[in-house]
Amino acid sequence: MTKILKLTLVLILIFHVWIAASFELSHDEAYYWLYSHHLDWGYFDHPPVVGLIIKAFSFLPHSEIGVRIGFILLQLFGCLLLIKAVPKNRQVITASLFFSFPLASFSGLLALPDLPLLFMTILYCVLLKRYLEKNDSLSALGLALTIPLLLYSKYHGILVVFFTLLALPKLFTRKKFYLITAIALLAFLPHLFWQYDHDFSTLRYHFFERPKANFSVKRLLEYSVTQIFLAGLFAGPIVWWITVKTKTQDDFSRAMKCISVGTVIFFLISTVSKKFEANWTIFLAPPLILLVAPSALWEKTWVRRTLAASVLIVMLARVLFIFDPSTVRIKRLGEFNGWASWAKEIDDKCPQPVLANTYQMASKLSFYLNRPVHALNYNSRKNQFDYWDRDKSYYPTEEVCYVTDKKQFHGEPIMTPEGKAMILVRGFKPSELKVYSP
Repeated sequence: MTKILKLTLVLILIFHVWIAASFELSHDEAYYWLYSHHLDWGYFDHPPVVGLIIKAFSFLPHSEIGVRIGFILLQLFGCLLLIKAVPKNRQVITASLFFSFPLASFSGLLALPDLPLLFMTILYCVLLKRYLEKNDSLSALGLALTIPLLLYSKYHGILVVFFTLLALPKLFTRKKFYLITAIALLAFLPHLFWQYDHDFSTLRYHFFERPKANFSVKRLLEYSVTQIFLAGLFAGPIVWWITVKTKTQDDFSRAMKCISVGTVIFFLISTVSKKFEANWTIFLAPPLILLVAPSALWEKTWVRRTLAASVLIVMLARVLFIFDPSTVRIKRLGEFNGWASWAKEIDDKCPQPVLANTYQMASKLSFYLNRPVHALNYNSRKNQFDYWDRDKSYYPTEEVCYVTDKKQFHGEPIMTPEGKAMILVRGFKPSELKVYSP
């Protein structure tokens, strides 16, 4: 790796730390921060790695950067692993591709399960390459431990393994394959036991209870176009052109292509009846990069300029996080600004304990007040708050200040920083609602 590339990565790290310390937590980040205070083998919404990473840096002062620093470092380590996996004359291209993929590039700024999934996919691909080339015990053991970590990060990781086996059925003839399978299953058993103890609620929610949508050609087109540009903004069409045109010459390339193409088709089928989320396919960055980086097409001047423009715009877009949403007129940024002062305003108005209706509001208030605020989940979807102990220290049963968006309650109107109308109800008794069962 050249000195210029090393220096560039150090500057990116410093830039990420500065940016990540300059804007507030999203709803989900605050929710996962609560995971770190209740470590377990599983949670209603996701497996446990996201909470474990946040917990690892809990010795730092209570702050946004304290929550995010583990993810920033993990992204950098993942990029280094990718760089080390390619020839020296392709390392700059590989790093450029990594930071031109919008979601892979932005993932290090936010404490979300997507980044652990991305990192574990990188580790999986690197170990798979070694395993296919050497078939040694060390790479087999590495794969055996990485596969459960994929699933402990996010369930989408199963697709990485499935499409590998679909591309390389001859793996079933290797003795080490069965050893890998046995160790991986053994390591994942604690989470399976957790699911069993909780009636497989996570799997039921994600596969059967998520809202369905009517068939829409527009939604399928949006999904398809999104996947192209998630592979590198302006460079995305080039990445997919190389992917489709590449004639795989070895087992590793065949596996990378099958993972990439197979996953896009899998979620395309899913999108027929459900709304899609862009982050579903974030883990395609590693197989796509490893597949297309060796292409001679990157030697063309116009292709390199296209890639450079993609990297520049994606990197500069990070700065938007630190601006006032009303200034840049991007409504989604309201999720990242103004919540500390909003929480303080509610705290000043509430001499009683605070209770929120949704996990988003409860999580934000918990973080910015730095004390437990529970979610009632009245007429709201089930989430992890339904599992956490509802003792008096965490879930007050006496009169509280209730922050809700349900219009049937009467109280003081209060707006959230993202412009959502809420109601602050003083003297509310949660025990009066049938949903409460201590």
